[in-house]
Amino acid sequence: MRKAALILVVLFLSLTACAALASAQPLDRGELLGVYPEPPALSEPVTRGAFAAMLVKAANLPAVDRQACRAKDVDPESWFAPAMGTLQEKGILAGYPDGTLRPNQPLTGVEAAVLTARTLGLFKVLDESQSGPLPAGHWGSATYNWLVNQGLLSGRADPENLLTVSEAADFLARVFGSDPQAVDIVEKSQKAQAALKAMRCAVNLEMTMQPRAAMAGKLPPMKGSGRISMEMVLPATMHQVARWRFTAAGKDQQIPEVEVEQYLVDGKMYMKMTDPVTGKAEWMRLPEGAVPDMEAILKQNLEAQVGIPEELKPYLHYQLIGTAEKNGREVHELGYYGRIDDLTAFLKAALPESLRGSLGGPELEQFLTQAGKLIKSISFWGREEINADDYLPRSGEMKVVLSFSDRFQEEAVPVELIEMHIRVQDYAYDDQIKIELPPEARQAKEMTGPPEPGPLEQPAGN
Repeated sequence: MRKAALILVVLFLSLTACAALASAQPLDRGELLGVYPEPPALSEPVTRGAFAAMLVKAANLPAVDRQACRAKDVDPESWFAPAMGTLQEKGILAGYPDGTLRPNQPLTGVEAAVLTARTLGLFKVLDESQSGPLPAGHWGSATYNWLVNQGLLSGRADPENLLTVSEAADFLARVFGSDPQAVDIVEKSQKAQAALKAMRCAVNLEMTMQPRAAMAGKLPPMKGSGRISMEMVLPATMHQVARWRFTAAGKDQQIPEVEVEQYLVDGKMYMKMTDPVTGKAEWMRLPEGAVPDMEAILKQNLEAQVGIPEELKPYLHYQLIGTAEKNGREVHELGYYGRIDDLTAFLKAALPESLRGSLGGPELEQFLTQAGKLIKSISFWGREEINADDYLPRSGEMKVVLSFSDRFQEEAVPVELIEMHIRVQDYAYDDQIKIELPPEARQAKEMTGPPEPGPLEQPAGN
């Protein structure tokens, strides 16, 4: 659906811009310690129950009823029972084989790391080969080493040592807050990018689709890879070439490579698609009105970035990993990560009302609502290198995991997860970049056919 695709592109650009300024305030450790009914002894080991209460507070998770905790050793009237029930319901706190959660047992550093990573949705998808204090094969190595590499845990600490109350509060404040120095760099980078006249970059993407266990033998896992070369002359001229290749696990037949070239010039979208079977390429022009006014949208989007809604701050976190010299230039390396459980609320907070009106009004609102019902959660984490002199991005890397709801519109959803690994490189800025529409594209006929259904409408029939 052409309109749905355009909406998704603009949503992605808008979310990227919003993410740049969110979480401008560090999390207050005093708020986390406030979950205790009485001031705790900061040097004492933190218990599993107390850490659960601080973790739920830090992650801004809605607590379940205190009676919902199913562990036989957790008193429903205890101050930490709602938090432990919340973590248990979400699959974050699994407990022990005997059905206990052991709320009064002290917590080690690696145990705290695993619970935190599960809360962020990263536990099953982190790279096991990451170097760090814990060797590969240790049950918590991927999680603990990732937190060390993100600058959230000290590499000199013993992961098996008990965590004190003070250390637990500091750790959660770092993970679920943002480093003010990192946010300052991101803000300066956004201002520098807003002043650009033209830019060029390349995006490499790898994707894996994981079907649900019930679909074994019916729907094979799918893998895809792609490269997008993009150049823009701001505010609203674009040229993009995308190449995609997909394979199905266990299938002998290779899915042909797909190539799509696009131009956005003078408010009109031109597309050239190559038939993967015949190899024939053909230009076409999207109908008038099918492309939103990108210049107006980008202007509204930039104006909306003055002051980020408080609703976005719990979702996005930034850390300054370090500053180093690379190829003769000083570079800031930033880490970022987050989890979105209510996609509809996030998108409505990220997209100002004026921008939503430009993108489709009621139709877009319905699309956002339905997207929130289909996507159960989005977890993401990555790194970005930013030049220290001009604050322009040098390279970036992001991993994203989309988790789908079990059912959508009264039907089972066959896909459980989609994982994406995105790398952005080969940046160039104002380097005499010019975009000229090829004559064969300018002569392309307008795409014709019956009116397409909206993003959420279904064609008649089965």
